Amino acid sequence: MISSTIRAPRYGQGRAGGKLIVDGRDEVVFRKAEIAFKPLTRAQKRSLLKLLDATRETFNAALQERRDAYQHPSRTKIDMFQQFGHITGLRGVRDDVLVWGIQPLRWSMRRVDEAFSAFFRRVSTGETPGYPRFKGKGRWRTIGYDETTGWKLNLGGTKKHPRPHLYVQGVGVIPLSNPAVRQLRQYAERGGVPTTLTLTRANKEGSAWRASIGFGDLAVEQLPVAQPGSTAGIDRGVAVLVALASGATAAEAMRAPETSGIMHHADDLVSRLSSIRAAIIALQQDRSGKKKYGRRWRQLSRRIARLHRRASNIEENWARHTAKHLVTEHEVIVLEDLNLQAMMRSAKGTIEEPGKNVAAKSGLNRALAQAAPARVARWVAVKAESAGLGRRIWLVNPANTSQQCSACGVIDATNRITRETFYCGSCGHYEHADINAARNIRARGLAAERAWNEAGRPGLVRPKPRLRRRKRPPPETAS
Repeated sequence: MISSTIRAPRYGQGRAGGKLIVDGRDEVVFRKAEIAFKPLTRAQKRSLLKLLDATRETFNAALQERRDAYQHPSRTKIDMFQQFGHITGLRGVRDDVLVWGIQPLRWSMRRVDEAFSAFFRRVSTGETPGYPRFKGKGRWRTIGYDETTGWKLNLGGTKKHPRPHLYVQGVGVIPLSNPAVRQLRQYAERGGVPTTLTLTRANKEGSAWRASIGFGDLAVEQLPVAQPGSTAGIDRGVAVLVALASGATAAEAMRAPETSGIMHHADDLVSRLSSIRAAIIALQQDRSGKKKYGRRWRQLSRRIARLHRRASNIEENWARHTAKHLVTEHEVIVLEDLNLQAMMRSAKGTIEEPGKNVAAKSGLNRALAQAAPARVARWVAVKAESAGLGRRIWLVNPANTSQQCSACGVIDATNRITRETFYCGSCGHYEHADINAARNIRARGLAAERAWNEAGRPGLVRPKPRLRRRKRPPPETAS
């Protein structure tokens, strides 16, 4: 399992303390397969859009009920299970929303419950609360099923529909493409069992959709380690996306996608990203002279969005390959526990206290968004969890990793001569700045490993399965 940073156990003292988020003890994992599809007929398209509206209406109604109940002088609190019970009252009154079954409606109510839980959590921690909002058509694109009721995945087909397909109650049979069937069969062959389904509208018209099917009990790959016992420290940045220090002396810097050779066909990758970003800039300049929301403006916006998606897919592919390479080579991987939300906070300030260097901070925020440090960390954790065989992921305190000398341990801001150069004035250690930071991260991860070993190598606490609350039987009356 991948533990959250909030629930991850701490090991070690002081700045060297680390959080264990992957312990490599899982035999099965949960994964989602994402596939694209188009409605088979116009009637099927209308059914999907009506189902989407029904779930949105349910969300808004559940939110309104909670607000009205709490604003009442009695301060009544309504929980999710009470709202589940209201669905039975729709029979004979709103049969139009029961055509698709009760699971999509329950999923919408569960989203309301999760929104309020997150709201109260942010209130308790002093963050910006963000009270749950009603959803308009433009802000509601997903239909969900938390259980296997109301839909079915048939990879072998049926007598009436021999091709592999996805059946959704009230919508009908959705044929699956050959690439989708291959991906789904790979999960099924590893013992995966379909458990959840989400349908997402991919465009405004509803002519393109995406389905995400969750598979439980998926066997881990048990990927062997190329260097048993090795620990990798990873420093994530903007110019150098990943700087790696592995082993006692070996070190390697892996550049961002524009300058990296880690992926196959690296030259082609560099040229593709450069041409895509140049095309985006040209289209944005062309769009700036068009009437906003006009026909030509919308056409250019769609082209810009497609190019952004293409560039994002290329970078995502690079992150997956990088993560697989790191997990294949190393048994333990150490990352910084970065507070990316605070790092990308705006510098505009307020009218009373305006910010400083706003333009520079905006440029840094854009660079961080393009580098996406969380993307690499997420894929490393996913690949490590799937690999099994004792893989571990540690998150350590990032304070002063770029200013501390990895040779003597002295912390001095003047050691960072330039962005790429680190020179320790105390011991004379000279090295690439990002690799020096990666070595410090690795050292803190090793300290956390030692503390974890001294504690008896405890595993992560596995979450208990979510149980449905059943109605209690009436008490027996004495005769």
